Amino acid sequence: MKYMTSIVLRTLTKKSKLGVWKITDTIQNLLDRKDKRNLVQAYFKLTTINYTDDILDELGITSKWKIKKPGANKDLYYEFLKANNWSSEMTSKKSRGGRADKLKGKNILLSKSSLQSKNHGR
Repeated sequence: MKYMTSIVLRTLTKKSKLGVWKITDTIQNLLDRKDKRNLVQAYFKLTTINYTDDILDELGITSKWKIKKPGANKDLYYEFLKANNWSSEMTSKKSRGGRADKLKGKNILLSKSSLQSKNHGR
């Protein structure tokens, strides 16, 4: 028996609300506030988010940068950021994920009795 799955593709207009990552503003409000990075990130990283052509033009996503939807392309996202000088510490793959390694060294093994004394305020 074959099951058919469907993917809901959201093509957003300027009046649409983004509705991801706790961002509930409309696309127009985000464009007015020059918060284009979240819109570009949603386009490249989320498989179900697409924009109308006028929004893609405003974001600088030309035919060279367009991806086939539904689909995501994180590598093309980082290339787009570099090409448009939107680079930050998160642009290169090598710099991502380095913060978690710093926290790993802080694990201290404590005995059961020392943990009990900390819980009881001693």
